[in-house]
Amino acid sequence: VRLGAGRPGPADQAAAGQEEDEQKARVARNGLLVAAVLVSVLALGVSMMPFGGDDLAARDDVGRQTVADPNPSLPSPPSLPPATSKPAATTGDREHTRKPDEPSTSDKPEGGNDNRRTEPQGTSSPTGRAEPEESEESTCRVEYDLVNQWPDGFQATVTVTSSEALDSWRVSWSFRDGQRVGQMWDASVSQDGSRVTATAADYNKSVAAGSDLTFGFIASWRGKNSPPYAFELNDHACAKSS
Repeated sequence: VRLGAGRPGPADQAAAGQEEDEQKARVARNGLLVAAVLVSVLALGVSMMPFGGDDLAARDDVGRQTVADPNPSLPSPPSLPPATSKPAATTGDREHTRKPDEPSTSDKPEGGNDNRRTEPQGTSSPTGRAEPEESEESTCRVEYDLVNQWPDGFQATVTVTSSEALDSWRVSWSFRDGQRVGQMWDASVSQDGSRVTATAADYNKSVAAGSDLTFGFIASWRGKNSPPYAFELNDHACAKSS
C-alpha cells in the first residue's frame, strides 16, 4: 500500500474542478430557465387582469339599459271649465232665424216696446274732433292735395282759405295711418302722435280776409296713406273743399 493513499492527485483535482464548473453552468441555465418561466407566467397574469374599470362599468350599464315601458302613461287631459248655459240669442239672431210667416221686429209700431239701439248720427274722429257739417258756419276752408307718392313717402300741399283777416295762423290736422311729417316749407312743423301742427313763418303770417295761405310738406307712410282729417285754423274747425 502506497503512503498517502486517498489524496487526489493533480489529474483528479482537474477533473473535479471541471465537473464542478459544469454543475455550476447547469445550475445557472436552470435558474435562467426558471426565471424566464416565472416572468412569462407573471406577464400572462398581468395581461389577464381587468383594466379600465370605468369603461367596463359603462359597458355594463349600456348593456343593462332599461327597456322602455311598452305602455307609457299618457298625460291627463286638462280640466275643462264647467259648461255654461248658452247665451240668449240677440235681436239680430232672432230676426235671422225667424220663420217666414213671423213678423219682423222692425215692423213693430212706433208705440211698441222696441229695445233696439239707435246709432248716433254723424262721424267722429278717434281724437274727439269731428268734421264740421256743410250747414255749419265755418270761418275757413281747406284743400288737401297729394302731389306725389312713392313706396315709403309722399309729398302734399295744404291750402287754407280764411274768411277773416289773420295776423298769424296755425293749421293742425290728424293722420289716420301713422304718417310722419319729415320736412315742411312755408311753415314750421311739430307733431304729437297723429296730430300735426303747421305754424306760419315770419314772412307769411299776415293773411287778408278771403285770401289763401299755402304750405307743403314731405312725410313717410307704411301700408296705407289715407288723407288727413279734422283740419283746424287757429283752433277753429275748417270745412274741406269738395
